[in-house]
Order: sequence, then C-alpha cells, then structure tokens
Amino acid sequence: MEVAIIKEINKEYLEAVNYYEDEITNRRLSASLDSYINLAFLCWCFAFELYEFNIQNNISEDWSSIGGKRYSEVLELGLNNYPDSVELNFWKRYFLHITFGEEFPVQDCRQLIEKYGDAKCKVPYFFLYLFEKDKYKEEKIMLIDECNKKTTAKNLYIKSVLN
Repeated sequence: MEVAIIKEINKEYLEAVNYYEDEITNRRLSASLDSYINLAFLCWCFAFELYEFNIQNNISEDWSSIGGKRYSEVLELGLNNYPDSVELNFWKRYFLHITFGEEFPVQDCRQLIEKYGDAKCKVPYFFLYLFEKDKYKEEKIMLIDECNKKTTAKNLYIKSVLN
C-alpha cells in the first residue's frame, strides 16, 4: 500500500489505482482499510468529479465509467472486511448523498460516529462541521492537520470542503 499512497500523493492516480486494486485482489483478507477507502474515493472522483478532478488530472472518460461501477463495489468489499469502520460507513452514505441527493441528515452522521466511531477517525466531522461550525471547530483543526500529513485525493477533497 505504501507505493499506492506515494503514487497518489504524487498525483499519479491511475498507477495508484492499479496498486490499490492489486492489494485488494491479491491480499483481500489482509488488505488495509486505507486501501479500500482510497481506492473507493479515487473511483468516485473519476466517476463524478469531471471538472474538479478528471480534467485537471487527465483522467479519461473510460476511467470515469470504470469509477462509476467500481467505487460502490470497493466500498462493499471494504465493509465486508471492516464492517465496523466508521469511515467506510460514512463514505457510503456521503457518496449517495452528494452524488444522488439521498438524504443524509446530521443526526444520521452523528449516529454513525456513535455506532462505529473511534477516537482516531475524524473524517465524518468534515460533514458535521458544515452544519455546526462552532461545535466541531476543534475536530476541523485536527482533521486538517491529519489531511496535511498525506495529501491523498480524499484528503485534498476534505480540505477543499473545509476551506
């Protein structure tokens, strides 16, 4: 996975996808949680972030089609291996909300955190921060610090939403 993250940080997204796919395919039971999350996120970007992501990163229309089919499959594979991951459960709901307009009330996000949350994962707080800036100011700061450590596509997206 380290090679995949390095490729992603260097914005070599298609190569990163290949490394993430290899890890998930060849080491399914031992594939890291981050591999599922990062791969699903890249596939989602390929499918739904045409102007924001694909054009500036020279991602072809073919990859957009692949991403549209693959992002939800990768999330499901990840959830099969990590069913209690707050982050995978969050992205599943968030992608449906942001892409297809499915309801995702703040209370549902809070319930995900209560049900699956751990002290290390701050990702769902970027969504909560949009609705309650004062309440989640501290989590926003911690999340931005975390995103600055590894500038993956997911982390760049989170920072763009928070700024």
